[in-house]
Amino acid sequence: MAIVIEIKNNDLSFDGLSGFRERIMSAIKNAKEDVVLDLSEISMSLDSATIGELMKFHSALEARNLQLQIQGVNKLIRTVFRLNKLDTILHLID
Repeated sequence: MAIVIEIKNNDLSFDGLSGFRERIMSAIKNAKEDVVLDLSEISMSLDSATIGELMKFHSALEARNLQLQIQGVNKLIRTVFRLNKLDTILHLID
């Protein structure tokens, strides 16, 4: 079983990124199971700040022997992950 967090476009905007970071880190601090970020409602690509946050979340969970899983990744995001070899680090699920 895992904690599923739905991510919206406005979570990843410049104004929303701080709240996004706090919401996910709060869930991670209390997590006793893997965390799944559901990106199925994201219609854009991810900027470097967002990718950096995903890596921080991944590291925070990995330090606790838990896993960050990302589901609902659109074609553009999947391509960005593949080109930057992030698909070998982050756990993408369908």
